[in-house]
Amino acid sequence: MKKLALSIVAVLVAITTVFGLTACGETSEQKLKSYIQSDAVKEQIDSMTSQFESMLDIDVKAEGEKLVFDFTYKTQIDDATLQTVKPSLETAFSSLASTFETLANQIKKEVGLAGATVVININNADGKSIVNFEYKATE
Repeated sequence: MKKLALSIVAVLVAITTVFGLTACGETSEQKLKSYIQSDAVKEQIDSMTSQFESMLDIDVKAEGEKLVFDFTYKTQIDDATLQTVKPSLETAFSSLASTFETLANQIKKEVGLAGATVVININNADGKSIVNFEYKATE
């Protein structure tokens, strides 16, 4: 599970380098949508998707000032396995909180979104939430 978290972090950090491409005069959500639709970000998202395509469906979207990553397992994880998976994910993502806050701070600075937030949702195949994380800009 830590490998999954670290891989996600690596891709998220890489794609923030293109935030300067967003257009001026757009709403917060439009800026994030433009960012997500840029060629450089699409390339990074495609890379992440191909890395996990056998295990996860990945959706990236803008919701207001939130950059939301939805990761949904393709195969249902049974309740017994979830008792191990969920704490592992919580530990892995908690240990990376400062990295995600830095990412939110970078979005805030480069896109000009005061409430910049990175949201990670990890769901079971049936759509039921396993864990959710929200990292807000702190600077």
